Amino acid sequence: MKGSYHFRVKSKKVLFEFSIKRNITIIKGESATGKTTLLHMMYEYLRVGRESGYSVTTDADYYVYLRREVGRTWEEALYPLKDTIIFIEENNHFVFSKEFAEFVKISGNYFVLVNRSPLKMLPYSIHEIYEIVTDGKHTDIKESYHQLKELYSNYPVAENNKMEIIIQNLREEPPETCPTSTN
Repeated sequence: MKGSYHFRVKSKKVLFEFSIKRNITIIKGESATGKTTLLHMMYEYLRVGRESGYSVTTDADYYVYLRREVGRTWEEALYPLKDTIIFIEENNHFVFSKEFAEFVKISGNYFVLVNRSPLKMLPYSIHEIYEIVTDGKHTDIKESYHQLKELYSNYPVAENNKMEIIIQNLREEPPETCPTSTN
């Protein structure tokens, strides 16, 4: 899979809209921010379609893994999927395993992981860590609008950034001798 994929997930009262741009995306956030609601809406739409009361509009195939099904491992559920965006709910501890990291690497799928803990086995970009925020402009209508907000971004260099000043000074005037430790 390559490229960006747009999602619009809607009920009578809630609208989530976001794009997935890389193979690993992390959604973080405190309790009651809508993470589980989003995944349950997507799961129910996959399961029963319009009868769920939800709509999901996207230009990608997707799959929602909420929890282990009786008699079926995560490998059995996920390995057959190809060119799919796989959403995985938190409390699935296999996402911390080396086996899962290897699967992510070779599968060719995109992964959206809802998790508050760091996923040290996976190589993901800090620019693909999001939290769900509610846009205040839409709360007066009986529909709240949710979007994913990038948690970390490129902040401009502050004028009083001492590390930047040290680096600039070293470039302008390299030290004549390097201090050495005598211990």
